[in-house]
Amino acid sequence: MNIEELVKCIEKRPCMYIEEFNFDYLFHFIRGFLYHNASNNIDRIFKYEFHEWTKKWIEKHKNILFEQERDYHYYIQNVCKTQQECFELFFKLCYIFFDELHDKENL
Repeated sequence: MNIEELVKCIEKRPCMYIEEFNFDYLFHFIRGFLYHNASNNIDRIFKYEFHEWTKKWIEKHKNILFEQERDYHYYIQNVCKTQQECFELFFKLCYIFFDELHDKENL
């Protein structure tokens, strides 16, 4: 299973993978997955590029400028008011990222 497949599974049943509907838990679960499973190209690209891609996407579409370099968890939480919004934005961004990646690299 790669990160794209995992994200699809988590979206369908998040509490099957994390203890409760908490974006912090989701972030740490995915970090753990990538730490131990970044063996294929899509996992490595997600691990190393999704943070910056998310920052740029949010700055462009949410009209906000981040002065510090952080991870996608930080950027998403700064523009969302609820856990539900964090999850929704995370999944939306993942699918856009994966679509762009497939178009760009024919993965």
